[in-house]
Amino acid sequence: MNMSLDCIPCIINNFVQLLKKDDIPEAIREPALRRLLAFLAQADYRQSPPVLGRDIHRMIRQELNDPDPYRDVKTRYNQMLLDLYSKFEAMVNRAEDSFDTAMRLAIAGNVIDFGSQHQLDIFETIDRVMKTQLAIDDSHLLKADLAAANHLLYIGDNCGEIVLDRLFLSHIDVEHINFVVRSGPVINDITMEDARMVGIDQIADIITTGDDSPGAVWETASDEFKRIFNAADVIISKGQGNLEGLLNVPGNIYFLFVSKCDLIAKEIGVNKGDFVVKRNPHRA
Repeated sequence: MNMSLDCIPCIINNFVQLLKKDDIPEAIREPALRRLLAFLAQADYRQSPPVLGRDIHRMIRQELNDPDPYRDVKTRYNQMLLDLYSKFEAMVNRAEDSFDTAMRLAIAGNVIDFGSQHQLDIFETIDRVMKTQLAIDDSHLLKADLAAANHLLYIGDNCGEIVLDRLFLSHIDVEHINFVVRSGPVINDITMEDARMVGIDQIADIITTGDDSPGAVWETASDEFKRIFNAADVIISKGQGNLEGLLNVPGNIYFLFVSKCDLIAKEIGVNKGDFVVKRNPHRA
């Protein structure tokens, strides 16, 4: 997917919110914003949002002289969801359909996204996703494919959300699971450190995309990622960034996400705020 002009206000708004953090010195805020605006004025909008996002956030980290400006908020959300893990686990265990409940919790976790202009409340979203019909619901196909699979590739997205991914994975009986993180910090996307913090390494083999884009982008991903991707029987892709990078890539991919912007909603054929489990129409 290529950038849309609608992406530009979202990028600027989120950078402004970052600049308002207490630990960002007042003296560098205006110069940093001016550099972002200059960057956007010269950017190639034929790129996908994750590719442009990678370049923007490399520039932001350099401008702020901080390799991970979202570090504290990522840790806070991981810990907040870890503290609630037993409650979510109990919810799944007492459900009539534990797979469906765990899956819906994982989708609800996708609202924790500091790259999105419109923040949604996770607890309100959890309540809503349990009661609402999915706008696109290919979960029956996902469940059937997982039952026959030996190898699952699960591409994660955001901090906090990853705790609910772990819960979902604990209710998937597949012999070999690879969990994918970013190769370096970008916004609140998950890294190897985050995956280990929440215990993903106890239930899956962790790999990286080989890239620090805020999404799995096929063109810039590592050879290792592509090899494992092509070997997997089923691929679960969480969130919009991964969708934007993989939408036209052939494979047995299931996209699980909350639609957070009009661009994605229009592309997929849903409304903003909808919950989606969509099987990739481009088969391998």
